[in-house]
Amino acid sequence: MYARIAEVTSTSDMQFRMLMAFVENVLLPRNIEAGQLSGEIFRTSDNSCFVVSRFSSREEADKIMQLMKAEMEELRGNNRIRFLEGERFFHLSRSD
Repeated sequence: MYARIAEVTSTSDMQFRMLMAFVENVLLPRNIEAGQLSGEIFRTSDNSCFVVSRFSSREEADKIMQLMKAEMEELRGNNRIRFLEGERFFHLSRSD
């Protein structure tokens, strides 16, 4: 398991809402179809969030990043995007 976390900050609430509509309706569905395992968005303020994307491997994560390379460059124009990523080291969950 490999995770890539994108911390996103937009210049305004309106810009943020437009970006999130694109991510929710275009970017994540397309990435899931291309092999990404999951995507979750956690809002941290009116104009920022972090996106947790899970992949089967780093190679798969890099493949998906290549699919959205041009879009990422465009999105960075009006937003600050910082990435943190790595392989899962340990996992514990509750089973109900």
